[in-house]
Amino acid sequence: MLELLERAVKTGVFPGAVALVAQGGKIVFFEHVGYRWLLPECVSMARDTIFDLASLTKVLATTPAIMKLVDEEKLTLDQSLAEVLPRAALGDKRDLTPRLLLSHSAGLVDWKPFYEKLRDHPLKDRKRLLREWIIEEPFAYEPGKGNLYSDLGFMLLEWVIEEKSGQTVPEYVQEYFYGPLGLKRTFFSPTPLSPPARGGEEK
Repeated sequence: MLELLERAVKTGVFPGAVALVAQGGKIVFFEHVGYRWLLPECVSMARDTIFDLASLTKVLATTPAIMKLVDEEKLTLDQSLAEVLPRAALGDKRDLTPRLLLSHSAGLVDWKPFYEKLRDHPLKDRKRLLREWIIEEPFAYEPGKGNLYSDLGFMLLEWVIEEKSGQTVPEYVQEYFYGPLGLKRTFFSPTPLSPPARGGEEK
């Protein structure tokens, strides 16, 4: 298996990897190859490297948070955003529902490089601006009449979670999921500008 991992690094499948295989409760293979990041310089992978899960936050944070809010009857999947966010100016997005957002069928475009504009604004204003820009973004298709994997929809779901829980998404999932499960090395970066955590650190 080590040879396979090394070949994958050499052929550009990924810059680096950590692989662990356990059988019968015992670790039978645990190796690391390649680099944890390449810029601004190459830094070697380590066994305890902490990985950026990127879009997996959709299934490891946003989706379970929405599920818990539904289970607690604080939210229903077919409520409109206008009901969930009564103080927000939602424009033509007011009738979208958590169900449409979760299923990537809300009519939203897949992504937009909002970060290019957000860089020019103070950190404290970025979330508000991002939400305003998503609301202003034209539909890519009629809601409920198609499917397009969309980052924008899950950014709106973050807003829903904050409104219905009174907590940020990192706070909510830490309290109800990561903490109870003992996931000491699964966490949100403290700020969007935080550098990648080096191996061995726990937060």
